[in-house]
Amino acid sequence: MATQGKKTKTVTLSRDDFVEATVEFMSHPCFLQLRSAADVGILLFEDLDHFDLPEGYSKNDIWRILTAIRKQAAVFIPEDPERKADMWMITTSALSFDSEMMEVRMKGNSSLARSLREIQGSAFITRFIENTLIGGLSAEDIVVDEERVHELYVGEAPASSLDRLVANYFSLSSRCDLLAHREITHGLIENLYYDLIEGVDLSSLPERHPVPLDPHLPPPESQVLMDLVCQRARSADDDMRFGPVLRIVNIMWFFRYFNVVPHLNVLVGLLLRNIIAIKWDLPVMAWLPDGLDVREGDDVVDAARQEAVFAHWSTDFGFGFDFTPYFELNLKRYLFQLEKLNGALSYLERLNEQIERIFESDINHRQMSILSSLIREPGAVMRIAPHQRAFRIAYGTARADFLSLEREGYLVREQEGRAFVFRAHPDLRDKIEQLGEAAVDSAELPSVLASA
Repeated sequence: MATQGKKTKTVTLSRDDFVEATVEFMSHPCFLQLRSAADVGILLFEDLDHFDLPEGYSKNDIWRILTAIRKQAAVFIPEDPERKADMWMITTSALSFDSEMMEVRMKGNSSLARSLREIQGSAFITRFIENTLIGGLSAEDIVVDEERVHELYVGEAPASSLDRLVANYFSLSSRCDLLAHREITHGLIENLYYDLIEGVDLSSLPERHPVPLDPHLPPPESQVLMDLVCQRARSADDDMRFGPVLRIVNIMWFFRYFNVVPHLNVLVGLLLRNIIAIKWDLPVMAWLPDGLDVREGDDVVDAARQEAVFAHWSTDFGFGFDFTPYFELNLKRYLFQLEKLNGALSYLERLNEQIERIFESDINHRQMSILSSLIREPGAVMRIAPHQRAFRIAYGTARADFLSLEREGYLVREQEGRAFVFRAHPDLRDKIEQLGEAAVDSAELPSVLASA
């Protein structure tokens, strides 16, 4: 059957003629171009307006044929007993390449992971952790001051219910390495939630209204969602076409669009993502903002395109819900964040090399982090506890890092309540100037560090 305009013409073909017609259609240059476009990028129904379609076929005809062919190679997202329509995605060439690229770059033995271990306590790098939280809060419709988040990260005492939420998140984030040794169960997810809301007045937070996947489908029960999350998190190896990175993106989808837990789903999802990433030897992912955090206005995809992608995967065109564009968009954003992290690490490594050349004393990599922070912000107040937490060292070791720099004349010690704080010694500015404008010029600084 072929359709042109509003006219429908039915032609009866013999078996051989039907096979020949099918082969001819599948080999049509226009259709080959469409199949290629769907394999190497994001192809939506509305994008067909930009292609020459085979003569005699409407957009609906082409989309139905294209989808039927693609679905034969689909990976199906776990079944929900209450769901009537399939949820599926295609492991396109673009998805395979991007996910494999991410796996290689985020592994524990990758150059990025090694660099993070070297300078993980730098105030610049910890901005990635802060940005992850801020993006998660934004997804929960919670507005927070970025500088206040930074103050809480470096050890300021919480003064409000929102402050307590932020402090709880950072405390849980610092424990993800330990939690990664546990099995992903209902109990673990519930513990994350209750630890996150400890001391938080939930009535002061905006009520969450997740966007429904389809108004005709009832939202799944929390128990069902927990089962699905735990099932997907149980193993990274049971389906090679749906590898660990895509599996983690799928888990984040549940927390972003459904109420797995009563409140703060996105934040719980981020913490669980970090735990699973470390468990599956993808530790770099735990440093990255969620793939769909668009606060920074990057140009991976504009707002209209993102809205079109959402409308596409949340609409059943008669073949279930195709999540391929959703996964592809997430991977593109994660790769964008990986590049930013790589740029930040490269900058800090160059800065540390200059610090080693100019500062004559024997300085370890943790002390370099202290000095590099003061190079960017000479008036900053430095505290022992955040330094200890960032590098996961004993308090005595963290204290020794500061006292050694004080003895060398780089820091001065001051009393703040019952604790000591440290500031840059006035003479340190002379050392800073020796680094030259290139080392501290914000024009050469990666954008994520410019506000650090």
